[in-house]
Amino acid sequence: MPEDPDELVDAIAVAVRAGDDRRIGLLLDRFKEVAGPSHLIRLRDRLCGVSVLRG
Repeated sequence: MPEDPDELVDAIAVAVRAGDDRRIGLLLDRFKEVAGPSHLIRLRDRLCGVSVLRG
């Protein structure tokens, strides 16, 4: 599991695309421990892009 918040953002986006709920949960738990506000914004932006691609 990635330790770097930027890598976690990427890993969460990949898990969302794959629909892997268990992995999403694990990654988000870790994300909450290591990420700051700027990472949360990046995650939001990345997931918005993911939802557009899936929709």
